[in-house]
Amino acid sequence: MKKTTVIILLTLIYISFISLGLPDGLLGVGWPIMRLDFNQSLQAAGIVIIIMMPLSTLSSMNAARLKERFGVGPVAFFSALLTAVSLIGIGLSASFEGLIFFSIGLGIGQGAVDALLNDVVSQHFASKHMSWLHGFWGVGATLGPGLMTYVLSLDRGWTLGYTLVGSIQLFIAFLLFLSLPLWKKLVSTHPSPQTLEKGSFKKVMLYGMALFFLYVGIEMSVGLWSNSVLSEYKGLPIQISGYFVSLYYLMITLGRFISGVISIKVGNRTMVNAGLIISFVGLTLLSLFSHVWLLGLGIILTGLGFAPIYPSMMHETASRFSVNDAAIAVGYQVGVAYIGGTFISSGLGVVLDSINLSLLYPFLALGTLIMLGVHLTYNTRT
Repeated sequence: MKKTTVIILLTLIYISFISLGLPDGLLGVGWPIMRLDFNQSLQAAGIVIIIMMPLSTLSSMNAARLKERFGVGPVAFFSALLTAVSLIGIGLSASFEGLIFFSIGLGIGQGAVDALLNDVVSQHFASKHMSWLHGFWGVGATLGPGLMTYVLSLDRGWTLGYTLVGSIQLFIAFLLFLSLPLWKKLVSTHPSPQTLEKGSFKKVMLYGMALFFLYVGIEMSVGLWSNSVLSEYKGLPIQISGYFVSLYYLMITLGRFISGVISIKVGNRTMVNAGLIISFVGLTLLSLFSHVWLLGLGIILTGLGFAPIYPSMMHETASRFSVNDAAIAVGYQVGVAYIGGTFISSGLGVVLDSINLSLLYPFLALGTLIMLGVHLTYNTRT
């Protein structure tokens, strides 16, 4: 396969992950306004997560079958198209019922392409590309809440924010449609006798699944609930708190592009340990202080700390297991990550709304310490 084709395919993979990240911060930024329009409680945002994430889990765990039947390109295209239609549908419906209904397509669209492209990059590209891949997810996750905050600051309404992001997603789907013939070359140029054998689940994979369960739940909780905590409990104007959420995703993005280079020298496991420690410091600052500059520093450190964790853990999977076992592990890791995102983010919303949502950051700081212990144990077992 020509080098030019490889570059084009890698670029398309990055673009696909931009599309994956675009919707992730929309609900967290828009919810303080949306819930007033819907006459819903703060914790009602968790209902959307509960609907989306199991569907994302189901589609991600079936990613290998979808790849075998349809190929990487068609699955990536259909996922982007389904996500675009769902986002535009949410914006046009302008109702809580529409949000619930179109979240079904949003969940299905995001799950399969997530697992599929993670597996493709872990098998065919160096660790730096895995970090950069998730860096481009951060590009989307930064643009989404940034656009929503800007639209809200113009008093144009949250519906326009969803429609704009859906339109961007539709353009990305069009690019993926044009590229369909190229994806076959990527898959067909990596034959291996090992692919004739089936992978199997190993008990030690439970450590990795626990890490992804906790990490995605913690990362999503910061993105989903920070705007509410910062505006309602820390006293920040909603225009500033909304941009803080965008800053959080921006730090994850920049951190992943930087860590992609550093990970080559220090290794994935060291990157995960360092990231957990840095994010713990950031969450501690967010827990203890209310001054805008210290909150900003806490958001920055939390985002930078989170940056290398997911891609480094994902890329290390190929080193911990055989090719076929790693493919099994990746599918389960992505699947359980969505489950963690569902139960932790929505669960915290329900529990803390009845107690005090300002306890969000202390709970998440504790979660990073638990992750560090699990990761150190996982390293000794694999």
